[in-house]
Amino acid sequence: MTYLPTPPSESTPSISAKEATVYLHTPFHPKAEEYAKTKFGKILRPEDASSVEEIMGQVDGILLRVSNITRDMLRAAPKLRIISRNGVGVDNIHMPTARERGVVVTNCPGGNAQAVAELALTLALTVLRRVVEIDNRIRSGEKVPSITALAPGLFGKTVGLIGMGDIAYEFAKLLLSFNCKIIVYSPTSPSTRWTTADPKHPHKYPVEIPHTRAATLPELLAAADVVSIHCPLNDSTRGLIGKDELEMMKQTAVILNTARGGIIDERQLEDALEQGVIAGAGIDVWEVEPAFGETMGKLGKLRNTVVLPHL
Repeated sequence: MTYLPTPPSESTPSISAKEATVYLHTPFHPKAEEYAKTKFGKILRPEDASSVEEIMGQVDGILLRVSNITRDMLRAAPKLRIISRNGVGVDNIHMPTARERGVVVTNCPGGNAQAVAELALTLALTVLRRVVEIDNRIRSGEKVPSITALAPGLFGKTVGLIGMGDIAYEFAKLLLSFNCKIIVYSPTSPSTRWTTADPKHPHKYPVEIPHTRAATLPELLAAADVVSIHCPLNDSTRGLIGKDELEMMKQTAVILNTARGGIIDERQLEDALEQGVIAGAGIDVWEVEPAFGETMGKLGKLRNTVVLPHL
């Protein structure tokens, strides 16, 4: 786990886990919740109080998945010492206020890398082969001639990865089995990343990934049959993929986002899919979460999308 911004100072009085009141701000797997009960003094959930403010006044720690921890929530939590994020990104935590109040934030780099990589592969195959669209047509009673259900596969395609973190690496390893050409855009990653010259080889990146580095994002977008997003959400990546970027892609290309909502402009993506600018999209993350109904706009209704609830 990584401490963000800093571990607590030595002057902070210690508290044992068995004394701590811990808030599960978002649902966890029942087995995880049962395990948490054996480790902490008291577990609170949103339904345990009439307001979030009432809960925040009691908590020593927060276990967090995908919901937001806002400035107001942090300021209403005088006892709060730590937020433990079950994942990598901490963009759903108001970090300036956490720093201001000396709250430790931890995350789990690499902890879900294989699971998310498998999900990205699943989306790539499902979108390319139009699996959901054809399944829905058959279930609705339509007689679907197989000739109308043909679609391109993944084998031998050029896959563009935006970002070179642990998830992108695990996804790239899976793509090797499909003989894909991998092109990567990651201006913050060293040129040695994913090679035997990488300082993190072999303990973190044991498999050398043959790949080409794109000098610019437009270069990657123009070349890729599949574009998959694996970068964090921050000021430089918010709205990274908009109208202009989507128009740079091949008309036959698909885009996947298993990183963070907000990196793709969802309204511009809707238009691009409706107008045939690109062929399809697989989306697991959203600007507004949990995603349902109108918050998804048209993306939940278009035939050429596969949508998931940020698994």
